[in-house]
Amino acid sequence: MIGQLLKEERLKAKLTQKQLAEKSGISFVAVNRIEKGNLPRLSVAMKLFAALDKKLTFGLQDEDAVLTELMVGI
Repeated sequence: MIGQLLKEERLKAKLTQKQLAEKSGISFVAVNRIEKGNLPRLSVAMKLFAALDKKLTFGLQDEDAVLTELMVGI
């Protein structure tokens, strides 16, 4: 889920994985793995989205709720 979101935002920004890696200070290999489905550390995800001028926020709901929201905002 987060990998797909990262890829979508990276493509909107017209950046390659290598360019995003350089801009964020995260390795190209890590960016590639995350986009393929590996879960990143929260600090890594925050750096990647910050490099895309996005703020990563998480919305949590009580245990009776079925869905946890993941949002990216400006």
